[in-house]
Amino acid sequence: MIKRVVYIALFFLMILPASAQKLMWDVDFWGYFDNREYNTDLTSAKTLFGIRLSPEIGVEFDDSHRLMAGASWIQPFGAEVKESKITPTLYYRYSKRGFSMSFGMFPRTQLIDKLPSYMLYDSIAIYRPNIAGALFQYQAKRGYVEAYIDWTQMQTKTRREAFVILADGRWTPKVFMVGGYFSMNHLARSKEPAEGESVMDHISISPYVGADFTELTPKLDTLSLRVGYYVGVERHRGTGQKFMPNGPLVEFNMAWKYIGLDNTFYYGGDMYPFYGLCGAQLYQGDPLYRSGKWYNQTDINFYFFRNSFVNCSAKLSFHILPNSFNFQQQLAVRFNLNESIWKDKENRNKKPYLEGIY
Repeated sequence: MIKRVVYIALFFLMILPASAQKLMWDVDFWGYFDNREYNTDLTSAKTLFGIRLSPEIGVEFDDSHRLMAGASWIQPFGAEVKESKITPTLYYRYSKRGFSMSFGMFPRTQLIDKLPSYMLYDSIAIYRPNIAGALFQYQAKRGYVEAYIDWTQMQTKTRREAFVILADGRWTPKVFMVGGYFSMNHLARSKEPAEGESVMDHISISPYVGADFTELTPKLDTLSLRVGYYVGVERHRGTGQKFMPNGPLVEFNMAWKYIGLDNTFYYGGDMYPFYGLCGAQLYQGDPLYRSGKWYNQTDINFYFFRNSFVNCSAKLSFHILPNSFNFQQQLAVRFNLNESIWKDKENRNKKPYLEGIY
C-alpha cells in the first residue's frame, strides 16, 4: 500500500515540470486521546490513544482543477506497526465561483460544516478519515448546501454492500438561520447471505431554525442557538419491521477566547433500533442516542492555542441518560499545513481558526 502511494506521488512530480502547473500539497496531523468512562450498556467504556498523519501531493490546473494523491496512516499507541491502518487518498477536485466537487477517496475535512454527533460518531471520524464517492458543494456569503455519497462497503461473498447519502445546508440572512440534515444509510445483503440477513434502511431528516449572535457579540468567538426536530425511518425488509423515532433537538454553542461550551439535548425515541443487529455498518452516529427517552450531552472545551494551522484543545464531556451518568475526556491536537498557509505568513494567526475533526 505504501509503495503504491509513493509511485503515485512520484508520477505527479514527474508530470509537473512538463505541464508547468502548480504543485499542491497538504499535511494534516491529528493526535488524539479519548477516555470514555461510560456506565451504560448502550456502548462500551474504552480509551482511544494514537496519531493520524495524512499527507497529500498533487497538481492544480487553471486555478480550479486539482488532482491529489496521498494516504492516511493511523497508529494507535501501544499497538505494533503492523496493527496500524493505512487508507489511500486519491481524488479529483474542482472549485470555482462558490461551487466545488470532489470525486474519489477524499478527506472528510472537505465538508463545509462538521456533522452533529447523531450523524457521525467521533471514533468513525478518527478511524475512517476519507469519504469514498462524490461530493457536491455550493457556498455563498450567507449560506451553503452540500451533498455526498459515501460507499462504505463493497459487496463480496461475505461482506454486505453499504453506502450513505447525506445532504445538509444552512441559510443565515442576518442573525436568524434555517437549515437541516438529510441522510440515507443503506445496508444490502452479501452475495452469499447468511440466514436471516436482509436489506436494512436508515433514513433521517432533521430541519432546524436558530440564531447566530456571533457578529453582534464581537467579544465572543461563537454564540448560537438551534432548535430542530429529528425524524427517522427505520426498515427491516426481511421481517417487515418499521420504526419512526422522532423528537426535538436543541443545540447551544458558545466560545470565548480559550474556553467554550456546547450543549445538545434530544427528547425522543431510539434513533437506531437495529443497532444491535447491524451496528456501525448501518448507523454512523453516537450509540448513546439509543436511550429511547432523552439524552443530554454537555461539552466544556479548553483551547490551549489555535490559529489557522494548529488547534490544541481539551474537552470534558458529560453524557446524561435517564438511568446513567457518563464522563468522557478528550485531548486533541490538529496540525494542518498546505501551500497557501505556507505562503500567507501575515494571516497565520488570524481567523478563521483551524477546526477539529469532530
